Amino acid sequence: MSQPCSVLAPVAITGAMIISSTVPETDHAVYNPATSYTIGQRCISTVTHRIYESVSASANVGHDPTDLINQFGAVPWWVDQGPTNLWAMFDAFVSTQCVIASPLKIVLKPGSFNAVALFGLDADALSITVLDAAGGSVIYSYTGALEASEPADYYEYFFERFKPQTDFIATGLEAFNNAQITITLTKVTGPVKCGLIALGDMKPIGLTEYGAKVTPNSYSFIDVDRFGRTTITPGANTTDMSLQVKLGIAEANTVYATLKSVQAVPCVWIATDAADYASLRVFGLGTPTLSHDGPDECTVTLDVKGLI
Repeated sequence: MSQPCSVLAPVAITGAMIISSTVPETDHAVYNPATSYTIGQRCISTVTHRIYESVSASANVGHDPTDLINQFGAVPWWVDQGPTNLWAMFDAFVSTQCVIASPLKIVLKPGSFNAVALFGLDADALSITVLDAAGGSVIYSYTGALEASEPADYYEYFFERFKPQTDFIATGLEAFNNAQITITLTKVTGPVKCGLIALGDMKPIGLTEYGAKVTPNSYSFIDVDRFGRTTITPGANTTDMSLQVKLGIAEANTVYATLKSVQAVPCVWIATDAADYASLRVFGLGTPTLSHDGPDECTVTLDVKGLI
């Protein structure tokens, strides 16, 4: 294949990086230590940006839900129900989608970055604008429909069902310390959904060899009873990827440092950015092995476990 392989380690987004958003963080009232919460009542924390549900039949007063002892102690008071709607896009899980009436528009100032990736999309169109600074010059702009049908023949053109594009990756952006990005998702019918926004530094690994593999996984539950009747409970799905990458000895130390820095870090792994190999880009955890094959050549064997 001899296509560049790279990895994008996302910047950890903080509240200060969000300049504006059409998604308010008002899922529930903010936790108040003076409030007596009843069982099933929910609140949010604007520090952790998580939703918490009271699970105690007793009066739940003064038990901070962000304190783990109040979640997992001898007397559990709260259960973490996941991220707030706004922060569902930044929690490193594609399955936790931000859901809002169109349009979903967010302006971020995360510092320097040279790539952006979006996963878990459910929208008709996407627009991205990157400025070198707030009110500055446009250094990148994209507007297009999220359409992935690409019919191979006339039969598919006329009769194949619409296939939405659920992810988008832009690489090779110029990096500026004060860069500002505006992302807008729109949909004519129904709410807009976005599972993950990842911004960061795309780093090269080497050249991907032919033979790269992707394995789709389903977390649906399949049960067959004693009469042979099958019940399928739909679940989320992920994609695993395995590949080998070649690189010169001169790049070995740099690539090793990159691979070491992203251990146990959910990243966007791109085996190639060629349009025909869109399936060879996965968000997940990578397990790499670097082998020195000779005086001038190294091989990286990479297994990526896709995350939901």
